[in-house]
Formats: sequence, structure tokens, C-alpha cells
Amino acid sequence: MARGNGTGEALFSISQVNALTGVPKSTIRFWEKEFGDYLAPLRSIGGQRRYTRETVERIEKINRLVNQEGYTLEGARRRLEPEPSAATVVRESDSDTEVSINDLAVTMSDYLLQKLFERIRAEEAHRINPAG
Repeated sequence: MARGNGTGEALFSISQVNALTGVPKSTIRFWEKEFGDYLAPLRSIGGQRRYTRETVERIEKINRLVNQEGYTLEGARRRLEPEPSAATVVRESDSDTEVSINDLAVTMSDYLLQKLFERIRAEEAHRINPAG
């Protein structure tokens, strides 16, 4: 664990984050591209990634959404976005209606995938422990 972001906060290498979260290093790097605004590690002088505790928690949250709750990357991205205020929800044109339909389609596909994952987990649990 390194220190060096000027605040004395602990910083972790990508190998340490892998060990802490179980998320493969290649997946962490991929998620950095996919969730660029949400996941942005610091860089050492030599260009190596350094992760704060907050960034590690964000990686754990993405991992839970994608691998446990069954969200797609797009669904996880939407889930991680802050809730819109009432002012930003106002729709003004037909193109906004098309966007709303696309949003609904993504939400529904995420919901269906989540239900599918839940059912698979329940069936696996029943197969492992048929009496339960």
C-alpha cells in the first residue's frame, strides 16, 4: 500500500485491488474505459495506476451490479448515475420520446436479466441443497 496523493490517504496498486476485490486486472482496466467518469485512478510519476479506498469501493459496486445482480454494463452505468432532478426529466420533443423508449428498453432488459440471474441462483441453491 503506497501513500502519495498529498492527503496521506492509502493508495493501492492494481494488483492489490485485484487481491482485495477478486476482479481481474484486465477487467479493472476495461471498466476504467467503460466507466470513465466514475472510475478514474490516480497515476504515479511512472504512470502506474493508484487506487484510493473510494475507487476500490466503486470497483466493488460495479462488480456487484454486473456479476451478482446481472446488470449489463449500460444498466450498471445508469444505476451509478445520480438521480435526475425534476427539472432534468422534462421532455420537449418527439426525439425525447424516442430516447425514453430506448431508456425503457434498457431498463426492461436489465430487469429481465436480473430476474434470470435470481432464478438461476435459486435453481443452483436447490440443486445443492434439495431439502431447502
